Amino acid sequence: MKKIFILLLMAIFISNVVSAIRISPDSIRIEFVPNFEKSYDFNTERAENVGIAIEGDLAKYVSVEKNDIAKDGTFVIKVKLPAEIETPGKNLIFIGITEGGKGGGMVSGTASIRTPIDIRVPYPGIYAEIAFNVHDLNINETANFAVTVNNLGKKDIGSAKAVIDVIDNDRRLVEKLVTEEKEVIVNAKETLEVFFNASKHTAGTYNAFAHVTYADRLQDLESIFKIGTLNIEITNYTKVFFKDKIAKFDIEIESGWNSKIGNVFAEVEVFNNTREISSFKTVSISLGPWEKKKISTLWDNEGLGEGSYYVEINLLYEGKTTKVAGKIEIIEPKEEIWFKKYFNITNLLITAVVLLLIITNIIVLFKKRKK
Repeated sequence: MKKIFILLLMAIFISNVVSAIRISPDSIRIEFVPNFEKSYDFNTERAENVGIAIEGDLAKYVSVEKNDIAKDGTFVIKVKLPAEIETPGKNLIFIGITEGGKGGGMVSGTASIRTPIDIRVPYPGIYAEIAFNVHDLNINETANFAVTVNNLGKKDIGSAKAVIDVIDNDRRLVEKLVTEEKEVIVNAKETLEVFFNASKHTAGTYNAFAHVTYADRLQDLESIFKIGTLNIEITNYTKVFFKDKIAKFDIEIESGWNSKIGNVFAEVEVFNNTREISSFKTVSISLGPWEKKKISTLWDNEGLGEGSYYVEINLLYEGKTTKVAGKIEIIEPKEEIWFKKYFNITNLLITAVVLLLIITNIIVLFKKRKK
């Protein structure tokens, strides 16, 4: 037991030491050029017996040029790349600090903290990463639709543009947008933009299809966006209540607006035929863009008989009202089922104690027989 306690203390101490070490910079990106060569200064905590780990498929092109961690917490890494690398795209090398290392060279083992060096090697010929971004907006707003073209190939892209088809829920083409046209040189990223005016369209969900042409290639991308209107729907409410009880009246609501709506509350009226017999109001809440929420209040229906009642719910917000009318039911409380009657906390505790005594007695008897 004492050994286990000492080992736990040592583990806590080591983890605290490791977590205390920091390293900067936190990342480095290198755009590959043949025979690239450069040194990078690193900073960490001054410490004895700390090693530098270099890991990754291209680790052979990285070396420790200087190690002064024990002196002032600094070291220098040198990157010297060949004339050609056969693996295009992202190539990661990790520079890390390890506990218990010696000297200034490469140390085996997993580093406690690491800085990634991202070496981006161009793809042969024409190669681009394309992204398409659209944003939700409200019916009286405009939004910027953007196609980004990231040239990761070895050749410039002389011309890139996009045609964007906007499709509504009925699969109809409602608008066609054409972005600006741009040249994208090697290792560069360009954004092709066009503005979309939502005031020309109704609220709802839309699909946007971007047909991107660059060099002699075509790529299609799809995105979904919503046009919001200042409206909150009442999607559900509590419809059944027990007679002569104080119960929670829940109202489920959903925003159709792409902005925050504050001071949202409901006024509820209950009628017996045409006579109002009860009215109450919920607390005020706020709704985020497109948010679904439940607002609640307590309703005391004492004195009301069983049966169906007519209810009107008026949801008020931003000078607008959403109205829902329907029915609610007041019913007699059902008899509690047997396990709710008998399986209360007291009975459960008594049962547990009895079972424990029985098990204890069985164990004692078993041991006596065995002897």
